[in-house]
Amino acid sequence: MLTIPQIEALKTTSAHLYESLKRLLTGINAIGTTNKLSLDSAITDGADFARVSTNALTSNDVDPSKSGVLAKGSVPPTWSGAFTYASTPTSLTWSWSALTIYRADGSTTPIPDNSLAITGLTAGTTYYFYPYWDESVSALNWVAGGSGAPANAQTAKTNTAAQQQSLRSRIPLSQGAMIAATPSSGSGGGSGGGSGNCLRAGMVVIERDRGTVPIETCKVGEYILGPGHGGVGPQGRFGWTRIVRLEILPADTFIRLHLSNHETLDVTPHHIFTLADSSPVRAERLCLADILQGRSSSLILNKIEVIREQAQKVTVSCAPNHEFYAGKNSAGILTHNYTFNS
Repeated sequence: MLTIPQIEALKTTSAHLYESLKRLLTGINAIGTTNKLSLDSAITDGADFARVSTNALTSNDVDPSKSGVLAKGSVPPTWSGAFTYASTPTSLTWSWSALTIYRADGSTTPIPDNSLAITGLTAGTTYYFYPYWDESVSALNWVAGGSGAPANAQTAKTNTAAQQQSLRSRIPLSQGAMIAATPSSGSGGGSGGGSGNCLRAGMVVIERDRGTVPIETCKVGEYILGPGHGGVGPQGRFGWTRIVRLEILPADTFIRLHLSNHETLDVTPHHIFTLADSSPVRAERLCLADILQGRSSSLILNKIEVIREQAQKVTVSCAPNHEFYAGKNSAGILTHNYTFNS
């Protein structure tokens, strides 16, 4: 059986013999029957060269839209899961769990749960991180060249870091940079994925003693209004839930939702809402005409905007109820809190 390198060599050293072989394979054989073989199909793949099915070609170029090309890498994959971090004035520890890559061919790649500690950081500083899945070594890695040890904490968002995150054979695991900050003192933490599960500062909630107030003015120990479970309020629809943790961090990407009650709400892309059918959904996956739960009635989502500007996000965790009402002007949209990992 001839190999591709042998065929290439034959073309160069003996074109006459090459043409004779082609005629032999495609012509009439000695017993008068037509030989359906071609020279290409009579060879095997070599170590350096191999055949490409005509089903994968358009005008002799490999076409990712054709059936002869594996769909695995022809369409960018998606992913789901969560990053969280805990911080001290000089360190950050990222943790991740239940991360899964969903590929265009229908296959999935689960990413093992793990964590990464970065030391040698500066107190009271915001850092940016670019995680990715490295196909060549089947491992989760981070764009290097920043601060800390290991040097994965970038001091600014850069196109170069985003490019490195998306190189061939790498699958980005965040929508742009993930933001994390070291506290000036004490400890901190939050979520990643480029956004976190947070409200934008300036959104309002109903605090039990102070009434309607901006979420960033609330403190741990205060109670905010959420749905009830047989407690206070008409038919037990409303109840107070206690703030057990609250953090304010910088952010620059928000989703602005416009509802049928003429109210709006700005949240980070990963913020979770409860639809009218009780199913949870991230803000980035909401669609027009989705029905959200309101304080007095169901609300139809009329418009979705992406807002990119420097601001602050407020991450809040409540107990025993992990839902509360919020909005731009009045706290009337049911939203989910963030459950911190210890």
